[in-house]
Amino acid sequence: MSNLVRIVNQIVEQQKTNEVEQASTNGVSSSLNYQFMYKQLESAVEEIIIQYPNDPIVNELKQKLVRNLRPILELIQNDPNQNFDN
Repeated sequence: MSNLVRIVNQIVEQQKTNEVEQASTNGVSSSLNYQFMYKQLESAVEEIIIQYPNDPIVNELKQKLVRNLRPILELIQNDPNQNFDN
C-alpha cells in the first residue's frame, strides 16, 4: 500500500472522531493538528492552481496529483459498496 493511501486512511479514521479546528490539539500542548495543517496546504495549492491554470509548474503538479491519487481512485472505483448515483 502506498504512503498516500495510508495517509488518507489515517485521516479518514481520525475524521470520524475529530474535527479540524486549530493548529494544535490543545492550547498548552506541543502536539500539532496535522489535519488542520493539511487543510491549510490544500487551500494554498487550490488557490495557486486556480490563479495560474496554464503555468507549466501547475500542469506538472496536476499530473503528479493524478498519478499519486490513482491507487485511491482505483480503490474507490472497484469498491462495490460505493454508490455515487445518489
